[in-house]
Amino acid sequence: MKSLLPLIAVLVCLAGCQRSDHVRTAPVTGVVTLDGQPVEEGTVMFERTGARPAAGQIRKGQIVEVTTYRPNDGAPVGEHRVAVFVTMAAKSAVSNTPGGIQKFDPNYMGGGSLIPARYNDPATSQLTATINASGPNEVKFELLSK
Repeated sequence: MKSLLPLIAVLVCLAGCQRSDHVRTAPVTGVVTLDGQPVEEGTVMFERTGARPAAGQIRKGQIVEVTTYRPNDGAPVGEHRVAVFVTMAAKSAVSNTPGGIQKFDPNYMGGGSLIPARYNDPATSQLTATINASGPNEVKFELLSK
């Protein structure tokens, strides 16, 4: 019986021990378009009050790899405000004339946004998503350049 006590303690912990700051998540997929065309590459962020934000990648218009705690675990269940980030590639900061004066592009550290700035903030994007525990959670965000 004494040899079973450590095993029982481990089983009880595995069954009931969860991080208290983790909320239930569910898989999310979907589509992001800009003026009706698939967004080639970007990031989407799901923000829910009382939970850690989730982020996913946009590849060829498809939302993939939405992650909150572990890779591809999805977004917290509930109502979300959403932000989308689509940026141009960063420019090089390498000078063609070392030691010379060069006017640097202001986007050399990170590319500028290819979509209106309102979509970069969940408070102004007007994009929302409801994530259900039972799924499927297929969202569609139709962005407009104007």
